[in-house]
Amino acid sequence: MNRFAFPRTLPPCAPVQPAFARHFSGWQLGMGLPESLAGLLPGLFLLSEENPGCKSAAMGMALWGMQAYPLHPDLARWAVKAVNLGLKTDRTLARLMILAAESAQPGEGEAADAWYELARQDDRSLILRFLAVVLNDPAKGLGWLRHIWRDLIHMGRPEIAKAALDMVRWPEAALPLRARFEADRAFHCLPPDEALPIIESLDPNLWGLWRAYAGGELLLRMGRTGEAKGALAGLWQAIPWHVNLTLKLHDLFRPAPVASPAQCEEAAVLLYSWNKADLLAETLESLLRSEIGRAGIFALNNGSSDHTGEVLAQAAQRFGADRFHIETLPVNVGAPAARNWLLSLPAVRKARWAAFLDDDIILPEDWLPRLLGPAQGRDDLGAVGCRITAAVPPFGLQSADYNIFPVRPPEGEPDALPNRVPVHDNCAGSPDTGMFTYTRPCLSVSGCCHLVNMRSIGRTGPFDLRYTPSQFDDLDRDLRASLDGTPALYVGGLAVRHVQHSSLAKSKTARQIGQVMGNKLKLDTKYSDEELDRLGRENRAMLWADLEEKSRFLVDRLGLNA
Repeated sequence: MNRFAFPRTLPPCAPVQPAFARHFSGWQLGMGLPESLAGLLPGLFLLSEENPGCKSAAMGMALWGMQAYPLHPDLARWAVKAVNLGLKTDRTLARLMILAAESAQPGEGEAADAWYELARQDDRSLILRFLAVVLNDPAKGLGWLRHIWRDLIHMGRPEIAKAALDMVRWPEAALPLRARFEADRAFHCLPPDEALPIIESLDPNLWGLWRAYAGGELLLRMGRTGEAKGALAGLWQAIPWHVNLTLKLHDLFRPAPVASPAQCEEAAVLLYSWNKADLLAETLESLLRSEIGRAGIFALNNGSSDHTGEVLAQAAQRFGADRFHIETLPVNVGAPAARNWLLSLPAVRKARWAAFLDDDIILPEDWLPRLLGPAQGRDDLGAVGCRITAAVPPFGLQSADYNIFPVRPPEGEPDALPNRVPVHDNCAGSPDTGMFTYTRPCLSVSGCCHLVNMRSIGRTGPFDLRYTPSQFDDLDRDLRASLDGTPALYVGGLAVRHVQHSSLAKSKTARQIGQVMGNKLKLDTKYSDEELDRLGRENRAMLWADLEEKSRFLVDRLGLNA
């Protein structure tokens, strides 16, 4: 029996319909964020006037959107529209939809700016005083809760999120919303075994779709894969149009292969570092614990003035001098040149794959077998990457797979910087809900931990020195590889923890911002309109082909909600 069953009120819907590809340029990119759903729903409802399949998808997407993001006013308004068009739903849920749709939202004025700055500090007392004021507002309290909730989760301070829920003036009609937010807090902040009964206690008549997803994801994290498959398969049968859910469920039934220790020797592990000795030591400690077979390790001290040299010397003793090779430069030459230096080493040039690691990451033990497994026997891949998260709970997402919007480069405004490479970041700093734990081809992957095909390097050239000291050099190389017919592969079931951007207090100086903007300008002016147009077409076709194949597999395996 599926303990996360829910009322089957949605009309049946095919997972892939011609109208989806014909009318939505970004459908195939994914639906893991509320902004993606809010962007698709207007067109879906417009098409539903003449297309029954789009009407079914619109109703399902509106219901899912409201349950997954219950105070998002735009999604709530579309859910109300779905009810008006005939969607059968619980009366209490319909009232919650109206309440959320009509809730007053905080403006982008002084108070919102104050929260943005405050949330990136670590002053618990000030945060609670601010929350007590804005959440106690009877008119805008619920709107403020929606505005700040993601930041509260990212803080990794469950007691503050709990206190925030206590501060809201919940009207009687909104108490089911409080239960839903308590469940969301549990999902992100508590151990899975503690969170599961809280998720299960939600009313399936109100929150059945999200309850099934959250329960299935928690079961996965507990290692109870069989039960998780049942919960997620039942959900997919009801909302098979959901791209992320389709890809995730496919991987559960057809897991990506894992490389053997002997196959790990096909890779050379490469690191470079500048004045991050302590972080580098933690990275090397996790590398020492990982399953890399007899793969060689090549580390470059990029002109450090701290004790990086001592850290590398100690690592060489622990790994063995025959496996751990140290290169030392007198000055910092920047990331592209450091990578190219390592790629030029004779022993590295003999490898099939170069595994680049940042100097501030924490590796799981099976990182290399998980990256190499899906790449075995494939010369049609330029790079292989994974999911990158924060280093501390609740492990917010930093990056997943990158793809490109299939649109022609826009004409720039006079005196404005161009924005000709429209790369879609489909997780955008969101909490890690598990929606990005899938494997699929893509345009680019994060450079924090990724494999680069040495044959691809031979054909397209190394990293471009114009992006020194850093920023966009990985993306640029992946663009060149895609134009060469070797796109990247994203293996989202593997998560690597990244320290550098894990804090809300992380900020950039004017100099750093200028460096990023300068490199973005280089990227935007490097490729011709024809090249960018081709990248967009081919990337779109590749994602659609992958989605259609995996949807067919699931339909054959599971059937659909009838």
